Amino acid sequence: MNTNDNPISILGLTGCILLLIGILIPSIFDGWSDYIVENIEASIQLQDSGKLVITSLIFTAKYSISNFFIFFGAMVLVNGLLGRTDMFYRLFIYAGIVMVTIVVYNILHHEGFSYIGHLITLSIILFIHHYIPKQKNFYVIYAVILFSILMAMSWMQLIPLLSKLGIGTSDIATSIKIADLYLTNHSLLNTLAAIFFIVFLIISVILVFLVHLLHKQITAMEKIQENEKELKEARIALVESKVYEEINSLVHDLKTPLSTLEGLSSLLDMRYKNNKLSSISIYISRMEAAIQKMNDMISEILYEDIKQPIAVKELLEYVTSHLILAKQNIEIQLELEEGMPLIYINKIRFSRAISNILENAIASLAGSEGIIQIKVKRKDNSIVFQIVDNGPGIEMSHIESIWREGFSTKNSSGIGLSFVKTVVENHNGTIHVSSVPGSHTQMKITLPVYEEGEITNGYNHLSR
Repeated sequence: MNTNDNPISILGLTGCILLLIGILIPSIFDGWSDYIVENIEASIQLQDSGKLVITSLIFTAKYSISNFFIFFGAMVLVNGLLGRTDMFYRLFIYAGIVMVTIVVYNILHHEGFSYIGHLITLSIILFIHHYIPKQKNFYVIYAVILFSILMAMSWMQLIPLLSKLGIGTSDIATSIKIADLYLTNHSLLNTLAAIFFIVFLIISVILVFLVHLLHKQITAMEKIQENEKELKEARIALVESKVYEEINSLVHDLKTPLSTLEGLSSLLDMRYKNNKLSSISIYISRMEAAIQKMNDMISEILYEDIKQPIAVKELLEYVTSHLILAKQNIEIQLELEEGMPLIYINKIRFSRAISNILENAIASLAGSEGIIQIKVKRKDNSIVFQIVDNGPGIEMSHIESIWREGFSTKNSSGIGLSFVKTVVENHNGTIHVSSVPGSHTQMKITLPVYEEGEITNGYNHLSR
């Protein structure tokens, strides 16, 4: 498997490299230990306690850096093997890798130290590990806190009072303490090393506390934002529901005056049927046709399952006739294959869905010159609508969100494309979007072809 395609493999490899560097640091900086020993001897010969302080600083830096690569590399390796999950045994694996590496380090370089100090260090790190958020910038935060702890524990190795507990028994640490005994009778390191130990430990605790507190605040803010988002979506859904109910009620009420007009037109038709004023009969006939058409439209609005076979050309002519393109430098291009079969749709709702897509495309062009292509072709037993605009496109981060109710990159309700998806799926169709930011956006709708003999819902039972 290519590690470039597998972040976990990259982490695992990185962890192994860091562990190896930690083990080999004394060999890489071969003169480091010799320099410390020479400075210890010089401080005794010159009776210079200041030189001993500098030697102590070099000692703590050396062991902090070596241990940093070991402890940090072990964490990276564990995350590479197991991922940053909260499995209970991951810390045991981490502790095992650290201790095995330290044993190898001790044997390889003949340091002669006891493992008590490292066990204390490991215990502290395992304890604070729970309080470090496993999110963005985890490794940076962990590295800073880890280095502070390791600096504290390196100074702890130089506190003479702790030698009886087996802490700070490596050859170099013991040599520094002997020199301090000769020069200051342990008063220097008991004071200085203890102060540095406490300072770095306090810094580590403060860092952990601040990081944990900040993480809690961020989590709380994210939860508040999530709750606000859910509240907004609920509010939009409620408003939409109320508006939908009001529109349904209003549209339903339109049927009463239409029924009256239908009855009156029938009376007029009977009155002037044999009249020589043929133009009046023509007008009455047109009025009845218009009334029937309005009845059919109202039925389609009120009842989603009311569908009828319709020609694609008729549908698109109906949609484009209702578009408002005045004062907009936008060209609509239609391309239809010859001999297109019928589709079986709710004309009003499906027309509204196509209109929403076109209106979004027009809005994206923001008054600039543009072209919107509507291509319709047959593919097997389906009709494919392709609506392509040369607008600014959709950001990849928004592609999956555009269908969600309430989503909008503008100050709108965000229900347009949610409605489109619902309508298409209610017609046993599918819709797919593809976009290249700065180039174009394409909406592709696939509908099944109308088969002769398919059951259609009439309107007579809805006209009462």
